[in-house]
Amino acid sequence: MDAHEIELGDLRLLAGSDSPDLAGAVIAFIEQSDPEPEKVPEGAFTVSQLSSTLRSSALEWKPRNQRRKEAHAAWTRFLSQPDLPPPPRFALAALLVEMYHKGSDAGRAALVHIAREATLRFGMWAGLKRIYKLSEERLDAEMFGVLAWRFDKEASSSRSCEVTQATLVYLRRRAWRFLRHLGAQVPELYPQFAVQVLRHYEDGVRPGQAFILSHVLCGDSRKNFTPYRFTGKLPDDLLKHRAFPDAWKRSADPLLFLLETCQADPPARFAIQGLRKDFPEKLRGATPAWLARLSLRPLSGVHEFLVETLQASPDLHQGKLRDLGLHDTVLSLLTSPSAKARAYAIEYARAHAQDLEPGRLADLLLADYKDTKTFAAAALSGRDPRALGVVFLGRLLDYDETAKWADKSLNESFERGELSEGFLIDMLYGGDERHDWADKYLKKKYRPGELGAAFWRKVLDDPRLTENRWEHEHAMELATEALSKYPLAEVGAAWLLSAVVREDIGETVSEWLRKAESLPGLDVERIKGLVFNSRYRALALQLLQNTKLVRPRDLTLPWLLALARRADPTLHEFAHRYLLQHMKAEDFSEAGDKEGGIARLFALATGKNDKEPEPVRVFAQTYLRCHHPGIGAEQPEAKALHLSPQLPRAAYTAERIWPALFDTRADVRRFALSITRADLRRWGYHTRVYDLAESDAKEVRNLAYDATLKAGEPGADLAVTLKPDELDPGRIFAFTESRKRSTREVGMELIRRHYGRLGGAERLAWLMESPDREVRLFSVRILWEKHRPTHLPPGWRPTAHKGKVLDLTPASDGPAGRFADVEALRAFLRRVLFGLPPGRSMEPRDDGGPRRHIPASEAKRNVIEMVRDLGEKDAAFAHLVAPVLSEFTGSLARGEWQACLAALSRLRHAHPGLAVGTGEQG
Repeated sequence: MDAHEIELGDLRLLAGSDSPDLAGAVIAFIEQSDPEPEKVPEGAFTVSQLSSTLRSSALEWKPRNQRRKEAHAAWTRFLSQPDLPPPPRFALAALLVEMYHKGSDAGRAALVHIAREATLRFGMWAGLKRIYKLSEERLDAEMFGVLAWRFDKEASSSRSCEVTQATLVYLRRRAWRFLRHLGAQVPELYPQFAVQVLRHYEDGVRPGQAFILSHVLCGDSRKNFTPYRFTGKLPDDLLKHRAFPDAWKRSADPLLFLLETCQADPPARFAIQGLRKDFPEKLRGATPAWLARLSLRPLSGVHEFLVETLQASPDLHQGKLRDLGLHDTVLSLLTSPSAKARAYAIEYARAHAQDLEPGRLADLLLADYKDTKTFAAAALSGRDPRALGVVFLGRLLDYDETAKWADKSLNESFERGELSEGFLIDMLYGGDERHDWADKYLKKKYRPGELGAAFWRKVLDDPRLTENRWEHEHAMELATEALSKYPLAEVGAAWLLSAVVREDIGETVSEWLRKAESLPGLDVERIKGLVFNSRYRALALQLLQNTKLVRPRDLTLPWLLALARRADPTLHEFAHRYLLQHMKAEDFSEAGDKEGGIARLFALATGKNDKEPEPVRVFAQTYLRCHHPGIGAEQPEAKALHLSPQLPRAAYTAERIWPALFDTRADVRRFALSITRADLRRWGYHTRVYDLAESDAKEVRNLAYDATLKAGEPGADLAVTLKPDELDPGRIFAFTESRKRSTREVGMELIRRHYGRLGGAERLAWLMESPDREVRLFSVRILWEKHRPTHLPPGWRPTAHKGKVLDLTPASDGPAGRFADVEALRAFLRRVLFGLPPGRSMEPRDDGGPRRHIPASEAKRNVIEMVRDLGEKDAAFAHLVAPVLSEFTGSLARGEWQACLAALSRLRHAHPGLAVGTGEQG
């Protein structure tokens, strides 16, 4: 019970109604832990402190009066604490005393039970002690007897309890003193009180540990108080030294009562010897009913007395016992602890109980006595096996005395057909002996496979296996081994799926299913259900992907797509593999047509309106890639799953793929790129790659870069690369205006490589207007590289600027056209500087900031700075541009002429021999 489950109020209600549950409730109540107080006041005297004080060794060695005084003071202090009341169990004493005063039969029976069984704890102990004193006052022999016995037992016990040993020793001495006074002063009452104590001693009690028993049997005078009570050995004659012998001779009733109620051999022997010596006439007149009652006492002394009584009286001859109603009484002695009583019972049974029921004989085989078991085995082996029946013979296999005979009888006395399947299954689930017999019998009487899978299924479906798997493991192993030899189709798909989820045989059945090649009637829907149980998922997926067991169409496309939408990677990866391997394009169409299926696949792959989760999109993309006639065979998934492309190239149209290149989702763009690289020229979209250069996705821009940069290169993939004559000058020059730095760089590189083909000098002024410094610098370098005057050495070129190495080697198509002389180049520069329109706006910032226009003066300053920087590094170029800068110092715009003066100053500093203001330098 849980702590504090029973309260004192509950006990009062039970006591008031004389409930038969009262004794058990009181015992449970006293064994409960005391409730913990919310707060223990400082200096409080607790139960544990009280117990320690009463058991103190310092108190033990003090004089009796001093001990009593200090113990009384401790109790007074404990019970009178205003701030810490005693636990509820301390109120139990009053309830027990109240029950005793009430005196009802139910209440007295409860008190006797409590006195015998309850733990001796404070609270209840006070009640028992008061009741004991009242029993002395009222000469209540029954209550006195049980309490005196309990005091004697606990005083000799090594168990610890809250009551001190000294108190218990005192009380058992007091109980004997009370008996002794009765024997001396009221001898008529002495036997009645003595037998009430003796009858409670339990079997196996040793006289040395039973103070009152020893004194009753041995007396109390030093002259005849023999020391055998301390050795634990009783003499044969228990009457020789008994206390107050004359008191015992007054009436036979106390001894007869003791003989019928005692629980140990010494009191029984004492009663028997007393009756024989002092009241032999009572024994001669013993009635059969009284003798039958004696047989119920499980004591060897009582049984021997019973046998001796039967043998001594001619009226109780064995031939008359059945008529006297003592037939069953004698047979009950077959399990007596007395060898003498058993021998008498066996002799009687052989002569007068040959009709003893087989079941009773089988029960005797469980006895602890060899002579009884030998008799029962002999009696059974003399019976007709067919009369006993196969079930009973199977039971006899459990006993060593009858196992061999039962084995022979089952094998020889019955045909195979007479042993039903139910009996054989019961034998398999019996003990080791029955199981071993059944195992041997089945192997001997049946050919392999003759019993059929249904029999072994019944063995495994037996509830005894699920109730106690470990006890019947031998039956489970035998049945699973036998069943594994049958084709799974014979075992049955429905049974196999039911067995998979069982704790006992689930793993074994799972292994069978994994190896299955054919299984008609397999419930696919049930397997689908197992997919969503993590414990059985691996098996379920393995069964579903086994096309020998499950047809792809049985899984259904909606279920597979639903599985592909699952977040669990195991589930959607399975769905992907299965759909790739087993589903054709037409399977994806509700109408079953291929075109409709292809359209749905593209809708899934591109995830229109973001309706499809990424796992579904990835599946569709993989499917379309693997079945592309151009790139399908190269896909890793196609190689792993041995897929052959099944879709026509015409299905991969630009209308389906090209918009996906601009999708915000990376997986959609990657899919579109893989198809675009294969079909770009087939679509005729190769001239639209320039649109991709402005994409926010790097991988998409790279497609445009590769298509243009590799133009004219040997070994370039023509399917995705432009030819040199397909380069669009306007679109390439527009690259230099891109908001993407990488695109601007690609544009400059393309202009450098294909300068002549892309337009030449007429676009240089436009490049010089660029808001990007690198583009402006590139335009000035191109101007000098491609258009330097013809009278300069053909291999001359300016050096790198500020450590940035620029490859200015003339393109393979040769010069784009040179100026006739230096003046022609200067004239071009004048036209650029003086005729420069307002600067083009910068590209939008990544943060979405507004575009802004650059004033013409600022654009001119940018060109001046580029010319200045190149002139600082290259003297020839400095001589070329110095006159033009000098002319520009006459500008009315303050910023422009200041920029030209600053540029000329830096050029003169870089080249001290430079003459400024004339045209002779060239």
